[in-house]
Amino acid sequence: MNLRAFQLAGLMVATAATVGQANVLISEVVYNEVGSNTAGEWIEIYNNGAAAVDLTNYKIGDEETKLGTSTTEALFQFPAGATIAAGGVQVIAVDAAVFNTNYGFLPTYQTNCTTEITVPKLTNYTPWDPDGGTLNMANTNDQAVLVNGTDIDSDAIVDAVSWGSSTFAFNPALTAAGDGISSERIDPTTDTDTGADWRFGSPSSPGTVPLTSTPEPASLAVLGFAAAIGLRRRGR
Repeated sequence: MNLRAFQLAGLMVATAATVGQANVLISEVVYNEVGSNTAGEWIEIYNNGAAAVDLTNYKIGDEETKLGTSTTEALFQFPAGATIAAGGVQVIAVDAAVFNTNYGFLPTYQTNCTTEITVPKLTNYTPWDPDGGTLNMANTNDQAVLVNGTDIDSDAIVDAVSWGSSTFAFNPALTAAGDGISSERIDPTTDTDTGADWRFGSPSSPGTVPLTSTPEPASLAVLGFAAAIGLRRRGR
């Protein structure tokens, strides 16, 4: 087990009760966004519990290390009083306007857009991520993390997914997805903390759980499936 996997395992054990009570999981991620436009990235979460969950103390992003200083990784906090309903699905996009162009509807939250003011914006969680970086998930090796805690001392990763050469969340990690293709949880009621919980989207289907695909504009589908043959990936 590598160091990051060991750290994650320790955090999971330390917060087992919190994970069991919360029932909030990462359910889908697009990190190799359509047309290699980083503003098109997004992470989806799902509440598979029987009651609504208060998201006030939740954070989400790709900065997996407390006090991490990578400017291409970030962690964002949900607004005070934010909730996710039982069986609810929420999408956190980098840029709400780009997401709307790609999928035809607005995400629940955004992290960096300045033009789509109707969508609430998450804030950088500086106690964990002091450099206040931007969400910019690498195509070939990265992870998405969901963090919960009342302060930096209690903050811990409660769910994570990794892909490509990153084995932070589990080993083996997911195979890196092609342009516009998501990585999605197969069964949103199951979390074994292994890559067996995941598959490629067909292409991506934000906002739909259980994980049934929703139609996308034909141009996006062509981009996604063509890229499955000849992958375009950016490095850090």
